[in-house]
Amino acid sequence: MASKNLRKALAETLEDLSRDDLRRFCFQLCIKEPWIKTSDLRGRNPIAITDLLVSSFSEVDAVSVAVNILNTIGCKAEAETLVMKERGQFTLHPRGKNHFVDKYQIQLIAEVRNVKPILNELLTKGVIQQESYDKIMALPTSQEKIRELFVGLKAVGVGGKDILYNILEELEPHLIENIHQKNVLRGGSSNVGHLRNVTMEMRDDWIKVEPKVNREDGEDAPTYSLQTEAGNFECCVSGMRWVCKEKVSFKYRFGSWEEHTERLETMQYIPGGPLQDITVIDGKFDEVYLPHWICTDDNPTILSKFAVLHIDTCGDVVEQVSEVTPSHVKLSEPIFSPRGVLMKAGFPVKINCKVLIFKTNKAFLTLHVFLIPRDPALQQTIKELSSGYKMIEKPYPVKSLKMRNHFILTADKDSAEISPESLKLVYESSDPNFFEVFIDSPDSNFQLTLSHESGPVWTCVIRKDDYQNTGEIQVMYDHELARVRSTLVANMSVELINQLLDDLLEDGVLNDGEKDSILQENSTRADRVRCLIDMVKKKGCRATRQIVTHLQRRDPSLSAELGLAFGLPV
Repeated sequence: MASKNLRKALAETLEDLSRDDLRRFCFQLCIKEPWIKTSDLRGRNPIAITDLLVSSFSEVDAVSVAVNILNTIGCKAEAETLVMKERGQFTLHPRGKNHFVDKYQIQLIAEVRNVKPILNELLTKGVIQQESYDKIMALPTSQEKIRELFVGLKAVGVGGKDILYNILEELEPHLIENIHQKNVLRGGSSNVGHLRNVTMEMRDDWIKVEPKVNREDGEDAPTYSLQTEAGNFECCVSGMRWVCKEKVSFKYRFGSWEEHTERLETMQYIPGGPLQDITVIDGKFDEVYLPHWICTDDNPTILSKFAVLHIDTCGDVVEQVSEVTPSHVKLSEPIFSPRGVLMKAGFPVKINCKVLIFKTNKAFLTLHVFLIPRDPALQQTIKELSSGYKMIEKPYPVKSLKMRNHFILTADKDSAEISPESLKLVYESSDPNFFEVFIDSPDSNFQLTLSHESGPVWTCVIRKDDYQNTGEIQVMYDHELARVRSTLVANMSVELINQLLDDLLEDGVLNDGEKDSILQENSTRADRVRCLIDMVKKKGCRATRQIVTHLQRRDPSLSAELGLAFGLPV
């Protein structure tokens, strides 16, 4: 294609993008090519963006870059069309008539057989409603169902067709590939098949900075302070990002959504990110991005559902956002008061989650396992509620999870006791529920699995080193046993000695020969106690813990008299 036509094809492709898709295109362009700044693209129309691309690359390379980014943001039909325009196989037409779903409607009606999973995904993503779903499913044949679906898609526009294409590509990959081969590649080779599989390597150019933490007397929540020079930064704690052209210093505190729950319900919104009270001390921000935990993948229609809650002396105000990325929302004006990201309520939402695991200080292994949104404020609350417990850090779930779904937690240990049986994924800002995992003396690695009715969504291995601080625990048990040794020698009865020998034999701490040697080689009661304690201590942490536990169970009165600590950690 001639240079002039290449430029025209690129410009028309960008002009056909929706406003949200064009913003996402520009954002991804800045990530892929860091030397192109957001300020270079701000306020530019598609023709100006085309000129920037062509002046930065050759015409052919500009098209290649654009196709790559279009695939990355989910505009695969537009990418395909642009490739065909480049090859001269496609007459330039308005976008709507050339969408993959429109072009190959007849073939899709004839060849799609398994309709229900497709409808389930469209219902989940809010493209169709329950009434439409029921109407379509009531039809007798797959052809009639798909035909009725296409009738309904006319009302949702290009965004709904984009989502259907992505679903078809996931659930019917062979069909989509065959359609491309028959209709796109006829008469010559093409890059379309390759381009559909291109994923851009994401580069994060934000400089992460650690805030200074201050907690004043009488304050429930700590204050975080930061100071930076000019540049692009991200707070390691809150996830907030900012761009400044000069030195800036500010502080923030996390707020609670709890006091705003009724107001949000009235306005039909749910929390979508942490609530932060930000105060600028010196300097100014040029751009500010608040973090969110909503999954935006493969669902362009969700981008219009975002908003920001702005709280001032006049009350709560909901503001529209100027830009949404997969992890952040850009503030239209970097003016501060308590602010947080909101998501419109009333349709299914998937969120990015974390699993937090805490080991309690109980005598036997007891874990508290929290499933929560990736909310730093909620993490802070949970850590404070779990103060004194050991946090076991494990990778987070890779896939996003649907709000209000129920999940179960299992362990590959027969002796494991887990309650409750299931947990609903909801946002609880002050008193989040959790799974309690109880395992009596695991003494080995084991696996935890979080599952939905559709299958596992997260697994991790809990290793012995995660729950056994061997050195510290050994010292604690050895110290306790050494402290009461002389008293036990003086007071332990023959009956108690025999009971402990039987218990330790049953546990495998002692064998028959060792038990017999204690009884036969020591003529006095006191010598048997000394020999038993010293032999057990040499066998390590598990043996020491076992004799202490059995002593407490067999003679609680003596244990209490000795001040022998109950509830030593596993």
